[in-house]
Amino acid sequence: DRGLPLWLETPMQSLLADDAGRITGVQVQRGGRTLRIRARRGVVLAAGGFEANQAMREQYLPAPTNADWSAGCKSNTGDAIRAAMAVGAATDQMDGAWWCTTFSTPGEALPRLAIMEKSLPGSCVVDRAGQRIANESQNYMAYQLALFQRHSAERPCVPAWMVFDARFRRSYLAGPLLTSGDLPDHRIPKAWIDSGFVTIAATVDELAARTGIAAEGLKHTLSRMNEFAGTGRDLDFQRGDTAYDRYYGDARVQPNPCLAPIAEAPFYALRMEPGDFGTHGGLVTDA
Repeated sequence: DRGLPLWLETPMQSLLADDAGRITGVQVQRGGRTLRIRARRGVVLAAGGFEANQAMREQYLPAPTNADWSAGCKSNTGDAIRAAMAVGAATDQMDGAWWCTTFSTPGEALPRLAIMEKSLPGSCVVDRAGQRIANESQNYMAYQLALFQRHSAERPCVPAWMVFDARFRRSYLAGPLLTSGDLPDHRIPKAWIDSGFVTIAATVDELAARTGIAAEGLKHTLSRMNEFAGTGRDLDFQRGDTAYDRYYGDARVQPNPCLAPIAEAPFYALRMEPGDFGTHGGLVTDA
């Protein structure tokens, strides 16, 4: 409105400071030239986090971490945070993010958040040992913190797989998968199958073999899930016991809207990673 110039493609390289440490401007790169822009009253850092900066993720965030799993803004590379730290700024909450498991669909620029699907009845999420990680219906932040706590070199939780059956597939969406009525198996993109993002099998043993999940562990987990579906009580993780859990359940399914049998062939596994939609950490400010 005021006719002020807006410079695009002009990344900030650093903050400028005088001998007393007062910030006096910024150094930028524009059109192949390095420019210094002075500020009389101050510099406003209006930038995001560092979810797209793999080096910063590895420095600050829990392992395992990968910028490719993040559904956050791909231009959030922590430039302003690093520039401020270079002149002595303090930071806080650098180990935090808006944690959320994600589906990295082949051919899509950003992962999809995996929130509702894993709470719906007739599914569970397992690690490579075929064991569940936590209560799939709890809030997405708590679920992923549990995943980080459980993950180790001996018991890797990455990737994880959301496992479900034909009944679930007829009834619900799962990531990019529409229901089987709208997207039959024969129309699922070949790239999704070839990459291991989606696995389809006639038996649980075959599903385990194709994904690399331990077969005995997976069969034991599904057997327990089927028992829990009948009684309405998840004795391992109490899935569906709270009102929060049931928010993304299916009220038509009783006695527990978050639990249903996983027993009807074919069986499916959808690969899932511990992603996020933005980091928490940044500069400490005063009132």
